[in-house]
Amino acid sequence: MKLLQKLFKPHPKKKPVKINLTYPVSWETMSFPEFREVCKILAIHGIGRERALLLCLCALAHIRPDNPAKYDPKAVKGKMPFIIDGKPYFIGAKAVTEACNDLSYIYDSVGLPPSPLERVNNLLYDIPFDVFYTADSYIARYQAENGQNNTWLKEAAKALTGGRKRKLEPWERVAMVIWWNGAKQKLSERYPYVLKGDGVASGKTQAEILQDLLSVLNDNRPQENDKILKADTHSVLHSLNNIYRDAQQKLSK
Repeated sequence: MKLLQKLFKPHPKKKPVKINLTYPVSWETMSFPEFREVCKILAIHGIGRERALLLCLCALAHIRPDNPAKYDPKAVKGKMPFIIDGKPYFIGAKAVTEACNDLSYIYDSVGLPPSPLERVNNLLYDIPFDVFYTADSYIARYQAENGQNNTWLKEAAKALTGGRKRKLEPWERVAMVIWWNGAKQKLSERYPYVLKGDGVASGKTQAEILQDLLSVLNDNRPQENDKILKADTHSVLHSLNNIYRDAQQKLSK
């Protein structure tokens, strides 16, 4: 959490007072309610980056922008009016800009926020491998189509929740993509020999890639495929990572 401790003026003609404002400076330090509020803002059509970051700052620091037209333009020059704890305060525009810059990760960085799906772990623990692969395929298709077909996100959520989640609100669609990208990055860091880049082999369908993965693990016994598919995602990725790592090390000798 970032602590913004500044001398804020409760009124242009009054003595400045010190108020502590805190806000998370990474996806990992966001609570679920904070993540939800950020995604609701990002889901607003045509909002623009600058305005979105200001609204995110307000939501995360629990302050509310006030109407500058209510005040003498000369008195508030270089400052921005906010409502904090029900009272008007004026914060220097530079301090507001710095705080918004602290939140630039919302647009510029991939990280691991809380899962937007109830009872689904944000790093996909206790998720069967076939469910993970199915959801990943749907989300990859959604992103390949530049987010034009929300059906793929709904199918991914449906798979991950065992059918409990069949509809997604606009903020949940935004949250799904942010969260999944963060989870995939963490998995790529943990299992780099399996999940390189986006994990998709050029020229192959998702079904063909899955068959390749299963053939590596089933020791020429396709009857074992069902057990592999129902195994924990991390267990499968761990085994695959070890196999690919050992094979690569042998080739490099």
